[in-house]
Amino acid sequence: MVSRLAAILLAGTLIGGPSAARADDDAIEGSVIFARGSSLYRTDPRGRAETELAKLPAKVTVRALRVDANGAVLLVDLAGKWAWMPLDGSSKALTELPCADGPAQLAEDGASVVCRSPRVASQSIVVDLTQKASPGLEINVPPGSVRPIGTGVERRFVWADATGVWTAPAFDPKRKTRIAPDAPLRGFLPSPDGTRGLGVYADQVFSDPHRTQPAEVLMTVQLDGQGAKRKAIRDGVAVEWSRDAQWILLQDGASACIMRATGGQYKCWKGFTAAAISSDGHWGLVLGNRDGSKKQAPSKPTTSKPARPAEPAKAWDKIDEPSDEPEAGEPQPAGDDVSVAPPSGPLALYRVRLDGAFTDRPALIVKVVDGAAVWVPR
Repeated sequence: MVSRLAAILLAGTLIGGPSAARADDDAIEGSVIFARGSSLYRTDPRGRAETELAKLPAKVTVRALRVDANGAVLLVDLAGKWAWMPLDGSSKALTELPCADGPAQLAEDGASVVCRSPRVASQSIVVDLTQKASPGLEINVPPGSVRPIGTGVERRFVWADATGVWTAPAFDPKRKTRIAPDAPLRGFLPSPDGTRGLGVYADQVFSDPHRTQPAEVLMTVQLDGQGAKRKAIRDGVAVEWSRDAQWILLQDGASACIMRATGGQYKCWKGFTAAAISSDGHWGLVLGNRDGSKKQAPSKPTTSKPARPAEPAKAWDKIDEPSDEPEAGEPQPAGDDVSVAPPSGPLALYRVRLDGAFTDRPALIVKVVDGAAVWVPR
């Protein structure tokens, strides 16, 4: 088993792999991939130069799109079934992965995918994308929170279970080390560099100025063996980290938010559903109503209560948006495969900016989209 995992990691080296964002749109780097109808499309972050990327199966919802750090590989969630394709132009077809319904994470170098085993639901498999028709190598690591960190033979897994938070070399997952003593209740998401995590923990909140009560609170946690925690947006649902591990994209009830991993600063856009974050965290992609109406098909998010901060925000407060902005309904309930699913109804794709005035409105990128979107670093 060790030798086979080492081979997967070494093969990964073959796949290839601004500080503050400026107000000028032409300075935005990267590209955007989104779903519409029976195809995936690629455009620039301003919605220009749109091209078809790949065909999709008929009548399927794209619930999530993910790319590696170099933008070389695309991972696609087709209503719980996972597929992938290279982004170098060598293929226009998706390849199905041997993953069971459930979560999946793409390695930072695009060499492999970690997902739920089709044979043992409580375990994961590592699928080598450098080998055709890889059946996946089973590992005794729970699939719900595991993330591959690093590249090549230095790659390791980080995950949480009922006993704490752990890390282990990817070539030998049995050699695990505890990196945080407290186990999250749910929703654990490690940062891309493995130094921090985000999850929902049992804690106390003030019910009034003098009394506290038990509550489940979203927190960041240091993955250094000590596991110091810090309260975040209380009922937020983590979607993804920025590549530099400094910013986190969250869904806070019916608002999409970008939050700093340290310090507690955050900025939200009411009436939108979080879709993706740029590598440096200064830009985000959100889904909103296509026609600007204030109604959308009713649904429930992954948390049941309206969100509020667990502690006062720091440098930036959560903003009050103009009253004439569209107020989309809350996101659709997420399955086990994603934390926040795209909402229902006619959707458009918008770009949001962390920097600038609190009242900056999301900028329309694509008028008609039908599912998830992802920010590609190139």
